[in-house]
Amino acid sequence: MIIPFFIPHYGCPHQCVFCNQRNITGQNHPDDTSAIPGKINRYLNTHDTSEPVEIAFYGGSFTALPLEVQQAYLENVRPFLRSGRVRNIRLSTRPDYISNRILKFLKEHLVTVIELGAQSMDDNVLVSSGRGHTSDDTMNAVEHLKELGFEVGLQLMPGLPGDTAKNFVKKTIDNVIAIKPGFVRLYPVLVIKGTPLENLYRNGYYQPLALDEAVDLCCEAAVKLEHAGIDVIRIGLQPTEELEKPGTILAGPFHPSFRQLVDSLIFLNKMRAALKMRKRTNNTAEFSVNPKDISPAVGQRRGNIKVIIKEFNLERVRIVEDSSVRGKWEIKLSSP
Repeated sequence: MIIPFFIPHYGCPHQCVFCNQRNITGQNHPDDTSAIPGKINRYLNTHDTSEPVEIAFYGGSFTALPLEVQQAYLENVRPFLRSGRVRNIRLSTRPDYISNRILKFLKEHLVTVIELGAQSMDDNVLVSSGRGHTSDDTMNAVEHLKELGFEVGLQLMPGLPGDTAKNFVKKTIDNVIAIKPGFVRLYPVLVIKGTPLENLYRNGYYQPLALDEAVDLCCEAAVKLEHAGIDVIRIGLQPTEELEKPGTILAGPFHPSFRQLVDSLIFLNKMRAALKMRKRTNNTAEFSVNPKDISPAVGQRRGNIKVIIKEFNLERVRIVEDSSVRGKWEIKLSSP
């Protein structure tokens, strides 16, 4: 279980074209440091879970905060770490705000997971997006963090101004695979009200990815990352009440179940490949998947089953649960 604390824009030295954390999180101000123990206790007392508990600081650039502010946040978590009620702390920050001094400080305060807002590994795209850092900053930060024993994650954004699907895969995904972080989040770009991107979009200088384009691109990226041993822990923004208010998202590939759309396409492609390889032609097909994968394998409104029936001219397709199927996106085609 993650207990989140949001520090929207806190510590951010730049205004990225896509960013309005207040509209995304619904918070106008960062969580007060003195309120941290109370919030943690409320979570711990009302959530009956045996899962390990993490404290997470999201939404800003944590290591860009003054050191005394970072300390105020982290010191309020320390008693819960010492008692064992909380396992670890994770935070998000920028690749260019990583230094020996800061990392030593974070180690002393028991931070174990650091997520970097890399967004792209193309310097031209980073400039167009107002990021204020380079791809070299990301590579150096990942190397440094790994050397000191931190678990490292990268946040990436397909669909940034000046980027293309081919460029995102070849320049960003391939370079991320080369530096091998522990995990990745994929956030397709949305046009959020109150951002510089809104002006670019309204004036015809920016066109966001269509939903099907974003799903295709995230599908390709996720498969490559997972094949390289890099866990993709999130795809698409978490739906929130604030994010789903009319007028918050002006354009872009938002879907409340975006991850499921991507997983469904991956399963569909795997079923297609399996049927193309089977030696005998049969008018039925049965696929086995892990019980937790039934929903994405079947697809929304049984979409994958309908596509397979139509493409392969089948009379019937079944997708059944099989707990022995355990691999990521694994399927088994029963022998005809």
